[in-house]
Amino acid sequence: MSTTGTSYRKGTSTIMGTLIFVGIIFTAFIPMMLVMRQADTLHEMRKHELDILDQERMDEEVYVYVFNDTESSGSLTLRVENWGYSYVNIKKIWINDACYPLEDFNVQSMNWLEGEVTGFTPVPDKYYTIKITTDRGNIFYEMSGSLYCNIDGQWYTELFTIYINIKNQPAGWYDVNVTSFGFHVPESPIQIHKSRFETAYDYCNVLNYGTFHVTIERIGGEIIYNKDVTIPWPNGPRSVTITA
Repeated sequence: MSTTGTSYRKGTSTIMGTLIFVGIIFTAFIPMMLVMRQADTLHEMRKHELDILDQERMDEEVYVYVFNDTESSGSLTLRVENWGYSYVNIKKIWINDACYPLEDFNVQSMNWLEGEVTGFTPVPDKYYTIKITTDRGNIFYEMSGSLYCNIDGQWYTELFTIYINIKNQPAGWYDVNVTSFGFHVPESPIQIHKSRFETAYDYCNVLNYGTFHVTIERIGGEIIYNKDVTIPWPNGPRSVTITA
């Protein structure tokens, strides 16, 4: 018997077996690595998309006003002011615990939109708390608190407010003076501090609706706002927002 031929055949079988084994390993390993790499890529893409959505959600700056056309009107008008850098899509308005969907209520950046709240019937002698939700998941409440519908079906509010944003100015202290017929309103003057990167925010409650004069002066600097503002209740919001 020839041992050389037998050894040769065994060596060939071993080599072939090794090659087949290596081929199987590579056949399974390479697709697995490709799938894992693709999964990592999809994960990073999704993470980046979520980071963008989170940033857009944090950047939403919305002011919500709800008012009636007349003191005895049963309908309500929703006014949304978008002071952010991207559009805002309002999905729903909540009045107490009831939800009213909104269609095509998209407010472009630095713009505002009004629309009637349909399907709502007020109940006399009841307070209403109102908020909206956006498609990015934010919730914004009506700026002036609750609306009250008295027993005669007339709308009433105790709160009238001037909201002040100091946004496009350098850091420092600012004096805000609000006057009516030349006299300071009870909560004025107020002093606001603005840091370098943030928007300074405050408000001044007034006793009634009407026209007021607002002056904002940077301490040690110039006057940056000097205008009349009007709270148009009952034919408009119970508050007004100004930005300097």
